[in-house]
Amino acid sequence: MAARPAPFKQVELTRIAKAMQAAGIKSWRFIVRPDGTTELVTGDMDTAKLGPDPDELFR
Repeated sequence: MAARPAPFKQVELTRIAKAMQAAGIKSWRFIVRPDGTTELVTGDMDTAKLGPDPDELFR
């Protein structure tokens, strides 16, 4: 079985990181979901939007 193509390449992430740095954005994250969709989130990372604490799910 052939491997599926990567949803993004490292060169793309490097390009994004350099663009964020050049724009002066210090807080950002790049999310890659299992279905291959990507999302770039800038600004302060609000932990409330990330969902429940995984440790709390197992208690």
